Amino acid sequence: MSLEMVFADGKRRFVFHQRPLLVPVSPDGLFPADSVIRRVYGDSACMFGSGTALLLQLAHPSIARGVCEHSDYETHPLDRLFGTLLATTSVVFGAPSDVDTVRSAIHKVHTRVTGPGYRALDPALLCWVNATLLSTAAQMYARLVRPLTPDEHDELARDSRLVGEVFGCPIEAQPETWAEFRNYWDDTIASLTVTDSARRVAGSLLAGRGLPMRPLLVPPLAVARAVTAATLPENVRVAYGLPWRRQERALAGVTLAMAASVLPRLPDRWRQLAPELLLPPTRPASSGLAAA
Repeated sequence: MSLEMVFADGKRRFVFHQRPLLVPVSPDGLFPADSVIRRVYGDSACMFGSGTALLLQLAHPSIARGVCEHSDYETHPLDRLFGTLLATTSVVFGAPSDVDTVRSAIHKVHTRVTGPGYRALDPALLCWVNATLLSTAAQMYARLVRPLTPDEHDELARDSRLVGEVFGCPIEAQPETWAEFRNYWDDTIASLTVTDSARRVAGSLLAGRGLPMRPLLVPPLAVARAVTAATLPENVRVAYGLPWRRQERALAGVTLAMAASVLPRLPDRWRQLAPELLLPPTRPASSGLAAA
């Protein structure tokens, strides 16, 4: 199954297909077709880490405060997730014009996101957002598809710096090797503080508040909460107060085990999800790039 993001009458909507869309990927983008970052970031396995990445971002107090004060997460809970996916996909798979659009859109949106003690254009915050995408993508790909080699990890870290640079984080401020990235990651994880604002936003997102037909989504939301709890660092999971009882552990274990059994057996093209988020060249440039 694949997902297509389309725009009509200025509104974004998503169309699901039961077959690959075969969306053409730009041959002159930042990365070659056989790059590790395109293979990993395009894989549907990464979607299992969406909640993990979001909660890790919110665990940074400045990001949590910016989201809480400058977004309508309670009525449009998926906007940040889909906006981040669209921005990242456009940078990794898109043409130079897509990269320029993302760079300008992120700067324009984040210029407005300021407050006491935080500024969305702070390179340190942008580096952390990019790091959560890199870490969760690598984690889920290795867990559900196949482990990455040391050379592949290093290539992924180097290429991720280009994505971070588009987001607004200078190249030289980012780890160049996987070992350097792991040191940065471990240090940052140990320093995170989950605030009441972060718990409030996370609780709303994980409960699916604001989603249409929410009662029908109770089972998949329960799965998403369990998988998110399973894939967060323990100290962050505990700080959020996420339930981690026998039923959550069992649900997460079964879900991830089934995914790890099925995904590697699928043809590569059928696992590719992220490129489907790219819009045709005629799409409006003002699309749904993430708010705060």
